[in-house]
Amino acid sequence: MKLTTPLRVIGALAALALPLTACTAAGSQDDAAWPDSNLEIFIGFGPGGTPDLIGRGIGDQLQSEHSINVTAINRTGGASTIAMNEALSAEADGTTLALATSNGLLWQPLVEDGLEYDQTEGYEALAKVAESPFSLMVAADGDFASMEDFIEEADSGAELSIAVTGEGAQTDLTVQLLNEQNDWNLRSVPYTDGAGEGILAVMRGEVDAQVSTTAGVQGQINSGDVNILAVLAEEPEPENPDTRTIGEFGLEVPMGTSFYIVSPDGLDESLREEMIAAMNELVTSEEWADTLESLGLPQSTLDHEATQEEIASLIEEYAVLEP
Repeated sequence: MKLTTPLRVIGALAALALPLTACTAAGSQDDAAWPDSNLEIFIGFGPGGTPDLIGRGIGDQLQSEHSINVTAINRTGGASTIAMNEALSAEADGTTLALATSNGLLWQPLVEDGLEYDQTEGYEALAKVAESPFSLMVAADGDFASMEDFIEEADSGAELSIAVTGEGAQTDLTVQLLNEQNDWNLRSVPYTDGAGEGILAVMRGEVDAQVSTTAGVQGQINSGDVNILAVLAEEPEPENPDTRTIGEFGLEVPMGTSFYIVSPDGLDESLREEMIAAMNELVTSEEWADTLESLGLPQSTLDHEATQEEIASLIEEYAVLEP
């Protein structure tokens, strides 16, 4: 992938004009140029968490709209780089996609050697499909009844253990930022199978809290086993609208995570334009908006051109962090 250049921008804008489908008088859809064959979509996290739900949701919509089979493949580990490496080493023929997080796509190349891609090369970012803030969560019967309790303990210099979704994962970076911003002593404890494994450790009292997205643990929140102390974002979450944001406690907002659909770099230009047009239409569709709402996620998608701009901005943001 090349970040925004005049040629790429022109190609992306031209792709927006390409129709995804054509409707007949009876209301049925003709097959689009892409996808016209079965697809695989790689997901770098275990089943049931937010990334898995997003990736499978994309696959379900592509499958429904284009009458193809989409196979979701979970490859855990390496802060999602195992899945990314496998997907991006595939042939660039439009049959292999990956759900990339901003961490796996843009931070991991700074801290891990031997990847099939780096921050700007080796992939084609087709569109941003979702965004999810993180929340700070604790066991309902644990030591912290409120965010004020947690802040008081953290301000005292006590070491607090925080479950994260992998060493060097975006949740781990968020813990680092909280430490830097507030002179806290939070210690990340990585759980490579994602938020579900970590929240069980929280409920067992093995760690003090968890930083993660909430979609994968919404069941435990709804059942009353887990409490959200604060949403680490500027706006409340749709699924948990009464939870206060971290800014309400006088703290800075650390990072959340963006999700992108990516393919191997080196696509034929006409295929590339077809894939961009199809994904642009998908992420702006009512169907995808309904999916995000059902997951409790904000309506924060971007078309191909805006995705390139966000990626460029995030690369600058990551440059200030220590690998």
